[in-house]
Amino acid sequence: IHCMFFCRVVQCSDKGVDKIPYGIPYNTRYMLLMNNKIDLIQDGDFSLQKNVTVIYLHNNKIAAVGTEDFCPPSYNTKKAMYSGISLFSNPVPYWEVQPITFRCVFDRSAIQLGNYRKK
Repeated sequence: IHCMFFCRVVQCSDKGVDKIPYGIPYNTRYMLLMNNKIDLIQDGDFSLQKNVTVIYLHNNKIAAVGTEDFCPPSYNTKKAMYSGISLFSNPVPYWEVQPITFRCVFDRSAIQLGNYRKK
């Protein structure tokens, strides 16, 4: 995978990746993972990324989102971690996503779901 890392940004969009890449620098703030083939967020994919505030995952193949995918169970809910998560244009049924999934997001308007069309 040929992701680019610069100024706290991981640029991995439009690379055809099918999973969240490993080896992300610890000081990363923005993860640009849109327009790929990611179909699953695995346990621990974001748990080591303590400084990430924005994750763009739109236009992938993610069909489900777990309650601990973005906010680990040990997370201090008094401190908002994310200011933006985009999941639109994925086959995940937004009505099945539990509200607790985004407990560490600064503002609910920072979450983008829905608008999936099969191609």
